[in-house]
Amino acid sequence: MKKLLYFALFSIALTACKKETSNLETTPTLDVEQRNMGVFGLRTATWCGPCGGSLDNSHEVFKNAKGLAVAMAFKDAFSEAQSPFGNVLFDKVGDMFDLPNSVPSSFQNFNIDFPASINEHLELDVTVNGNYDIAFNGNEMTINTTTKFFKNYSGDVYLAPFIIVDSLVGAQVGHPGSPNTVHMKYVADVAYPSSRTEESKFEWGYLVSAADVKAGHVVNLQFKAMKRNHWQNHNISIGMIYFRRVGNEFRFLNAFTK
Repeated sequence: MKKLLYFALFSIALTACKKETSNLETTPTLDVEQRNMGVFGLRTATWCGPCGGSLDNSHEVFKNAKGLAVAMAFKDAFSEAQSPFGNVLFDKVGDMFDLPNSVPSSFQNFNIDFPASINEHLELDVTVNGNYDIAFNGNEMTINTTTKFFKNYSGDVYLAPFIIVDSLVGAQVGHPGSPNTVHMKYVADVAYPSSRTEESKFEWGYLVSAADVKAGHVVNLQFKAMKRNHWQNHNISIGMIYFRRVGNEFRFLNAFTK
């Protein structure tokens, strides 16, 4: 029941955003490559000894994934100073995609059933992909995105712009560097449309297509986010994750990051 409630809230929030199109005419159109990219995700916790023991190996996987997959570390009990929303995302991603409750655990393309799913995904025809740029004004981030469809598509498509912060320092049980352990690819937040306030933001994504679209269709959206004082601008990236809706479930479609 809990899982179904998350899906319902997700759907309602995203549907409510469909009418917020004021940014479509003002944001720039960015070049979008016709290629697929997967997701390599890690669920871990700062209180977990085995997580600390395997952290360096996980970081090597993250480095090797560059250009092939978006690396995403969902962490439980990371310092509130890093991001108060990070712990929420750790819980939500597990519930929504039936990921293991144990930590550390990893997944590919938000699915644990197909260990070769990244390689398989890279070979598929490209349905949709995106690009982004980030502008900083103090602690405010403005994220301009372009989504482009490369095939005719019918159905709901959602874009979730995850904020990923690299090289954060904090405690980690089981790691020799603690309390000054370096954490890579920490999923800190999800950006929200610039036409909404941070207080009223939704948690997972934005509806970019709710009808039949033709190959070549482009959607430009602008998002906002607030960064923490200790986040370095050059360590911040966006994981643009596209999901398709199948009934009450959301399935991975494609991903992009720089």
